[in-house]
Amino acid sequence: MRCFRHSILIFLLVFSYKAKTQEFPYHYFSHTAPVISNPSLVAAQTSLDVQVGAYNLWAGGFKPVSDYLASFSYSPDAMNRRGYGRQSTRVGLGITLLNEKIGPFNQYILQLMYAYHIPLTREIQLSLGVCGIIENLNIDVNSLSPLQPDDPRLLTGNNRSFLFDGGFGASILSENWVVGLSLLNLAPGTFRFSEEPAAEFSSFRKLFLSGSYFLGFGQNFGIQPHITLRNSNLKWLNYDASLKFDLQYFHVGAGFRSESSLFLFLNVPFEGFTFSYTSENPLNANHMMGNGHTFSVGWKL
Repeated sequence: MRCFRHSILIFLLVFSYKAKTQEFPYHYFSHTAPVISNPSLVAAQTSLDVQVGAYNLWAGGFKPVSDYLASFSYSPDAMNRRGYGRQSTRVGLGITLLNEKIGPFNQYILQLMYAYHIPLTREIQLSLGVCGIIENLNIDVNSLSPLQPDDPRLLTGNNRSFLFDGGFGASILSENWVVGLSLLNLAPGTFRFSEEPAAEFSSFRKLFLSGSYFLGFGQNFGIQPHITLRNSNLKWLNYDASLKFDLQYFHVGAGFRSESSLFLFLNVPFEGFTFSYTSENPLNANHMMGNGHTFSVGWKL
């Protein structure tokens, strides 16, 4: 019975990958590393920012889906900056690597980012950013048990495909609020593994519109609502909405995704480091048959 359940799950993962690919990694890591969905935020408020994270879907005692993040942002002229109003521009450089493993599929997304920050007033800054994107998708044919023995993805020797793309973003921010707009995968392509249509997976253009505001009550308590409007491969408009409570020694919050998923998160800052945990909890039976867990560590200067 257990083997049968595993076989059914792998079958569903293979046929749902086209809808999921390149979409969920941005959900799981965007609240700890927002630069993955908006390159204009690279070094926008920090001189140096390093983030690593891992997401795992737990279902029936095993992990059919795993996502990983490594992000690095740096401002080469940060030492000359002492406030938005005292420097005309500032440059931000960044690199982000996302990896997603789902069933027999293994995908890497590499982003190379450049941002240019322009002070509008002493408190408000305009940030513009661009990124180059390299994507690699490969299939582990040894893990497949196809219903059709002549599946072209098994017959071809090319089980690895690359795409090259780009994106841009813009944001207006101050110390307490941020509004951002970004567009990734400007020229969506198709991962091709053979001449057969069955061996193709298409990427899609991703649009993000986000905003957050921090309201502080003294030195030990604050509230920060956040919302992101986005599209997906199956639906034009989706959203993530969350509310974070900043306490003296840690931050807690909860949010809801339009895919009927409730997520809870905890952030613990300590001497420049931030340790984060997020629990993804689907509210229906159509969310990959399990709960997700994200662990991340970040360091900011």
